Amino acid sequence: MKTLWIITELFPPDETSTAYILGEMANDSTKEYEVHVICGPEVYDTRKKIDVEHPFHLNPAVMVHQVKGIGIDKNKALGKALSFLMMSWRLQRLSRRLVKRGDKVLLVTNPAPLILLISRLRKKRQFELNVLVHDVFPENTIPAGLKMPGAVYRFVKKQFDKAYSRVDKFLTLGRDMAEVVRGKAGDKAQVCIVENWADIDTIKPQPMPEGNIMLEYAGNMGRVQGLDKLVHELPKYVELHFYGTGAMENSLKAMGLSNVFFHGPYFRSQQNEVLAACHVAIVTLSENMYGLGVPSKTYNIMAAGRPIIYFGPEKGEIALMIKENKIGYIGWPEKWDMEELKEMGKRARELAESTYCKEAILTKYLNTIR
Repeated sequence: MKTLWIITELFPPDETSTAYILGEMANDSTKEYEVHVICGPEVYDTRKKIDVEHPFHLNPAVMVHQVKGIGIDKNKALGKALSFLMMSWRLQRLSRRLVKRGDKVLLVTNPAPLILLISRLRKKRQFELNVLVHDVFPENTIPAGLKMPGAVYRFVKKQFDKAYSRVDKFLTLGRDMAEVVRGKAGDKAQVCIVENWADIDTIKPQPMPEGNIMLEYAGNMGRVQGLDKLVHELPKYVELHFYGTGAMENSLKAMGLSNVFFHGPYFRSQQNEVLAACHVAIVTLSENMYGLGVPSKTYNIMAAGRPIIYFGPEKGEIALMIKENKIGYIGWPEKWDMEELKEMGKRARELAESTYCKEAILTKYLNTIR
């Protein structure tokens, strides 16, 4: 069997979305490859507990090679930058020792500097390089508010564009991201769309709550989601419930709105009950995130049979999917109709089952890297 190397900082038992997705891809890849994983330590954020109820189990055939963690506070800008650089170097150093000519590599785009190092290694070692694009650097620094001097930004972008041009095949999460990647890598780049999937087996539709319209935002409360604008525009007659943590949490709490509630972090195994606790679930990106990210939470919202209210680029993948399938709203609706919400939620679940189930997406993934 041919050898497949998956190179990523994040991998189970870490519970981030990237870790879970790559864990399932590693499991499925054992059908056709001898699978090795080069990854970071078991837990990305040491402050978080491991969910003992998490249903994921790694196939024993997957061989995991870990590098040591970086003992730096990632919540500070300098610490995060140093951590990204050091982790990228450690992952590359181990890859240089283990990956052989003719092997196949699946690399994820986080930490960002890793693609610079692995693309150079690919040029020397002549292995096949497939890149799973979860975010696009340095373009994503702009919506995140991480400013670089113009000359520095242009230099960094040129280096990353050159690295992208050495990739054999890209796996992007949506149509807008595919467009951005082609712009970086050139018209000859092989770009395939492999979306995230919905956990239709563990997440099931539940009856909607009684009473006032309840909106829910579950996940990372980061800077690129535009959550401050969302809260400012929130109608007074609806409730907004936050599940999760992130850089914007304290500033959102400081607004002190009586119809906004914070429930803290939750485990992946609790998604079923969390997603059932609303009428409509929110997916949001700042306007300048076009092609730079596709929130994976969208697909589990669909699995839960909940309509989506989306705030973000109107030509982005999530907006296109909502419009094409009538499973939610782009921006605030003129009115809330309970029967319409239920019909949208029903269509969302049907779409998750027919198009975005794990089996369908993993088959698409294997066909893409084959």
